[in-house]
Amino acid sequence: MTFSATRMGAEQVPLWQVDDAHPAPQDLAAAADRAVFGRTEGDLYPGLRAAVPDGYADWLVRAAAEMLGDAPAFLRATFAIASDDPAQLAPIQRIPHFDDCADAIVATVHYLCGPPHGGTSFYRHRGTGFERITAARLPLWRQALARDGETHGLPPRAYHEGDGAAFERIGQVPLSFNRLILYPANCLHAGDIAGSWQLAATGPRLTITSLLRLP
Repeated sequence: MTFSATRMGAEQVPLWQVDDAHPAPQDLAAAADRAVFGRTEGDLYPGLRAAVPDGYADWLVRAAAEMLGDAPAFLRATFAIASDDPAQLAPIQRIPHFDDCADAIVATVHYLCGPPHGGTSFYRHRGTGFERITAARLPLWRQALARDGETHGLPPRAYHEGDGAAFERIGQVPLSFNRLILYPANCLHAGDIAGSWQLAATGPRLTITSLLRLP
């Protein structure tokens, strides 16, 4: 497996990427067709999730170990279809987010669809300069979001995309079928969903989103 690694922004946020990642991506897509999708209370993902097939976790750990240099612990993985109407999103769903504050947690996105769906972008918060939200920064982050609301008002009723009043994009990964990316779970990011959440004619924006823990 051949992968690339880069760093983004002032905080040098690491990003790993591998194309043609899984040996049988069509089998994964077929498993998604058979899966039962739904929602979990409290989950802010703007769409539906379903369980991944047996064996995916073991494969992901092996693939991640090649990129990271050590085998991580598997935490969770789900199929994910971004499909919510942006007019119905809560304000917190309309800005870049992070998945976990812990430095040891790595997030992955495995794309199982193709263009014109969009990939993933990474951001710096203009008011604080933060590109990663650690546990120590979390109180300051909450205060900064409150200040943003006072200064800029609520974010537009749309999926976040590109530079804006409160955020600057520091990196972007285009979507490609069977591309796998890994990045720190505490970095600010957002799916490039604005132009693709309702492209039913080409199939849904199907991904597998996962969390791993570094040793």
